[in-house]
Amino acid sequence: MQAADTRGEPLIRRDWNPPGIASFYTLFGYLYCMLASSALALHPVVGGALYLVGQVTILATHTLKPDRRMYLPRSQRVTSLILGVCCGLLAFGLLLIYPLAVDLPVIWLMFAIATLVHLMDRLASRMYLSGLRRGHDRVRRVVRLVETMLGFIAIAAVVFFLSRPPQAAWYLLGGYALCCLLRAINLLRTEEAPLEKASDTPQEVQAFLSQEERVAQVNTYKSYRAIMLITMTALQVTMLLVYTFIGTREAGLIASMLIALLCTTLSQWATKWMLRNRAQKRPGTEPATVLLIGLAVWLLSLAAFARYGIDSRMVWSYLALAFSTAGVTMATVSLHALESDMRRVVQFATGEKPGRAVEMAHVALAENAALIGEMLVLLGLMGITLFSQGAFQADRITLSAQPLLLVPALALVVAAFLAAFRFPLDRRLAGKLRAFLQLQENGETNLPLQKQLEDTVVKVHHKRYGIKLVILILRPLFYVKVIGKEKVHHTPGVSTVFTCNHGEIYGPVVTNLYIPFSFRPWVIDEIAEPDTTAWYLYQNTVSRQRWIPPRLRLPAAKLVMVFLAWVMRSLNSITVYRDNPRDLVKTFRETASAMEAGDNILLFPENPNDESLEKAGYLQEGVGEFFTGFTLIAQIYHQKTGKCAQFVPLFADKKRRTLTFGEPVFYNPANQPQAEKQRIADHLRAEMLMMAGLGEEETTA
Repeated sequence: MQAADTRGEPLIRRDWNPPGIASFYTLFGYLYCMLASSALALHPVVGGALYLVGQVTILATHTLKPDRRMYLPRSQRVTSLILGVCCGLLAFGLLLIYPLAVDLPVIWLMFAIATLVHLMDRLASRMYLSGLRRGHDRVRRVVRLVETMLGFIAIAAVVFFLSRPPQAAWYLLGGYALCCLLRAINLLRTEEAPLEKASDTPQEVQAFLSQEERVAQVNTYKSYRAIMLITMTALQVTMLLVYTFIGTREAGLIASMLIALLCTTLSQWATKWMLRNRAQKRPGTEPATVLLIGLAVWLLSLAAFARYGIDSRMVWSYLALAFSTAGVTMATVSLHALESDMRRVVQFATGEKPGRAVEMAHVALAENAALIGEMLVLLGLMGITLFSQGAFQADRITLSAQPLLLVPALALVVAAFLAAFRFPLDRRLAGKLRAFLQLQENGETNLPLQKQLEDTVVKVHHKRYGIKLVILILRPLFYVKVIGKEKVHHTPGVSTVFTCNHGEIYGPVVTNLYIPFSFRPWVIDEIAEPDTTAWYLYQNTVSRQRWIPPRLRLPAAKLVMVFLAWVMRSLNSITVYRDNPRDLVKTFRETASAMEAGDNILLFPENPNDESLEKAGYLQEGVGEFFTGFTLIAQIYHQKTGKCAQFVPLFADKKRRTLTFGEPVFYNPANQPQAEKQRIADHLRAEMLMMAGLGEEETTA
């Protein structure tokens, strides 16, 4: 994502930092003003509030610029205008009215300190970025930056030594010099090739406005913007309140700073490593899931912080600080990782590659979120500053309302978690989106894939996290060892049909829990249709369970039916109308379209009503006789795509607790259709029988 500098300058960074002050380097300026306020015999909150007034003023004036506001959604434009007016009123009250009312001249010195911090930050950034744009070499830029910082330190020295005793002046000057050093380090981490600060042409602006109208109706993009707005707002509120706590607790200050810095660095590295490695080796995990984990850690840490943050047991405070910082960093990095997928969503919805305007829209939205978050914190600090008796006496007030101040952060993180929980784009859909756009670039198309993406990306569609939770709970109860998954051939763009023995209910359960590939399962209509599910379960499974009292077996089947219907919807199953040839055509058409769109299929080909069985139903052990009609999907798939699907046999062994992959077989269009159907079915059943008859040593091998 194209980031913005903490004061609004568009940059390309090695490590993306959100706008506002929610990065370690710029948060130190806020912390320094709180410590300076304590040194001036004021409460730390006063210094923090004065610093935030300047920060919010800079963000508000930048966000209200016409060339920035046009990139915001219409609702956000109104919000930014209201916040800008509120900012002006708060600044007027804090800087002019209240200092005169309490008659404390030292407040003006605190205001001068906050102003010096902002001026140094702003002017140093402009100077350094100007050198980057003009192509100055690194040595020249560093020298200019050092000269600028030394100049500001000299000005600060004059102000401090003329107004305070030498000991206090040295203390203030040392903290200011550290602010300059950290800001210089932050600037030096800027990439060598910054984004040119060029205005968009009228054509680009018009193209963006046209795109904006279309993507405003795209569910995935709307969800992303909502998550981004809420998460970035919560980020500002959380980090400001955490650092407010640090600034009001001089005991353990250095330890708190080190913990925050260490957790930020380590969690950022760990999250990027996890996303990168899982993208290559574990395709079932996506950035949205990592975002949920980060938000969950963040939420729990805030709850712990509200409970122990003002407690004398510093260990709990340190732990809450560590997990809060880690959760914030995980959520931010994961949100940034979704940026490239959102660009593809815009391209899919509009048919045009997104330009610089879309990037600027995301930056503007992040800046507005930063403004909202900082305004919320400023309101809280203003409440303490203006309405607490003795607020300017550092030894007479404590942050006894801190748990109450954390309520906005807790509410925002809960809202972000709920929004992320319903985010529709997962790694499988993102991969399909990339494949479809690549086809378009090559002048090709895939109508089933396009239709599927329209249904899942453009229209309202929610990810089924509930089924993932059920799988997580059931896996320890149905533990199996997966053997031979390397036999599955990964041919790009070619779908796989997994076939497995039923073993009553054991096969469907363990395959859905442990097959390490995405798929859509076939489900017979007796299970898919609620009216017939209960009786089917009772007749074929529940009636055989001797541990259930006879009079409770049918009620148990009805109870399971409700849960099973939800599971089938969550797994995006394909209904098989086994006894209705006319409706069975729908099954094959839907299956072929799903395969053409890139989905794998899971089915159970055993015939529970075969004449060789003594009693109708699926075998508990071994492999029953097969239907052969399921192989027709390979013929239809080949006719539509020219690709030869592979069929992979599996055997779920309840006794050995194994799920074994057999040798695959590929559809051969050169063979006579009826003979090819029988060949595939015979191969799959022979493989299953062989796997069922192997000894433990051979199976493991």
